[in-house]
Amino acid sequence: MAEAGGGPAEVSRHDRGDGGDPVCWLSRVCPECGFLADGEPAPVCPRCGAAAAEDGSGDPR
Repeated sequence: MAEAGGGPAEVSRHDRGDGGDPVCWLSRVCPECGFLADGEPAPVCPRCGAAAAEDGSGDPR
């Protein structure tokens, strides 16, 4: 897409209609090793065995 001057037209993120990732995946990230779970996190990290946060915040404290 080009403007009358020959340069590329600016397209905002909203104009493209792209989907995207969820706003926050923090509850899926292991606080110890950084492992990102594919779905809802297990009670313990499958990579390092660290306990998951009980409140879903990603922080086990």
